[in-house]
Amino acid sequence: MEIEFLGSGSAFVLAEENYHSNILIKVQTEDGEKRLLIDAGTTIPESLNAAGYKPQDIDAILITHLHADHAGGIEYLAFKNYFEQFPFGVKKPTLIGHHKLLKHGWKHTWSGGLKTLSDKEAKLDTYFDLFPMGGISIYYFHGVSVSIFKTDHVSDNGDEVPSFGVKLIENGKTTIITGDSKFNYKGMKSLYKSANVIFQDCEIAKYPNPVHAQYHELVNLPIEIKNKMWLYHYSTKNGTIILPDVVSDGFLGFILRGDKLIWHFFYFDLY
Repeated sequence: MEIEFLGSGSAFVLAEENYHSNILIKVQTEDGEKRLLIDAGTTIPESLNAAGYKPQDIDAILITHLHADHAGGIEYLAFKNYFEQFPFGVKKPTLIGHHKLLKHGWKHTWSGGLKTLSDKEAKLDTYFDLFPMGGISIYYFHGVSVSIFKTDHVSDNGDEVPSFGVKLIENGKTTIITGDSKFNYKGMKSLYKSANVIFQDCEIAKYPNPVHAQYHELVNLPIEIKNKMWLYHYSTKNGTIILPDVVSDGFLGFILRGDKLIWHFFYFDLY
């Protein structure tokens, strides 16, 4: 399994600085490389193009939550896949996510642009093969076990808005992608300990951020956790914020736009 970060930035990054934190999971098969996209933010047209991919190169898409930097590119991927082949919609990517996300995403966001076709009223499954998940669901992607876990990110008038991280297992090796989440070591401890590598949401701005894990919180994690943790989903505010020396603090490093990582013995290595 290989991981490619089309971007590693937060919601407010500028395109010249970074792209949204959308992640490609790539698996080699007898039929060629298969690609699972984790999240599709509004910068997905530019970030796919910059990395040399077309929307038709994506076999499956998993959405962690409905903020625009994670799900705002669904309409683009739907239309590009549907209309740039003939007959229209003959081959559809799979759309994966908690069943509430798929339902709410269609009802409140994606249907606004996608439901009207010239000859019919479309539904979400017009554009995608759907794989709605529950709390214990597993999606098998060419030998990789893909599951989700609940995270605490944002609330709406006191009610938690559905948000999830992703757990990948291949050949007994576990990768955790936290998605957007507040700092919660107590709640994440068992997942952290079970993982071989962790990709952790990280806010580096000095102002208080109530919906993302902040660097000054993460730096206090036990060293055995930091030693297997990469940090991503940050903004340098167009270069005005300097990245801290995270390696000296015990982390593996910051993920940069375009970084590719592949398993090397028991850990992911940049190449």
